Amino acid sequence: MGQIPDWLSATIAIGGLLGTLVTAVATFFLWRVTSVLAVETKRMAIATSQPHVVATLEPNRWSLRHLDLNVNNTGNAPAYDITVEFTPPLQNGEARSVEGAVPFGNISVLRPGQGVASYLSDYEGVKDAVYRVRVSWRRFASDPVREENAYTLNMADKRGVSELGGDPIVQIANHLKKIEAEWTPVARGSRRIKVDGFTSGDRLHERRVANRRRRSWQQELRPTPPSTDSAD
Repeated sequence: MGQIPDWLSATIAIGGLLGTLVTAVATFFLWRVTSVLAVETKRMAIATSQPHVVATLEPNRWSLRHLDLNVNNTGNAPAYDITVEFTPPLQNGEARSVEGAVPFGNISVLRPGQGVASYLSDYEGVKDAVYRVRVSWRRFASDPVREENAYTLNMADKRGVSELGGDPIVQIANHLKKIEAEWTPVARGSRRIKVDGFTSGDRLHERRVANRRRRSWQQELRPTPPSTDSAD
């Protein structure tokens, strides 16, 4: 076998070198893309598994002109040691045991999707208010770092709110309340219920009447025998 020419050996060596270089560059870019994907995946996992607490004033389901204070954890993880601050401070429209104190200033824990609500006041008292709301919490009970959510709550957003037909749950509750009010005197024995009794004697009478009707129909449907003339 003849010896390989020098120019062919050089070409093979250069080709091998270029192949190695291309492989190294491709490996570097693959590592880079994999690293970016890993970081983004971790960031998305953290973003989708964290608490997010909001405090709002919403119309009461029994009456649109009354407002409830709602604090909800809309995130996907529990929130601990929650504090809620309104600026200017909220005023409780109803007398409370602690001199008009507003509830939910501090909440120990809220599960994912959990919310708490309490009646606050009439809408007329806050219709022109603009609140600066600051809600903070801990992601873990022992976490020294507090996360915060701050935003503006303008009560003018709810001006002119109306409803058609009312809340079905409220309607059901009202109907049940009416039924309870009507049946309470009956349960106590102070009112009697009109009852149409149907005894065994009534059943026997119905059977006799039905049997007489059936016999009458049978006689009406029975064919009449032809008459015969006798020859003298």
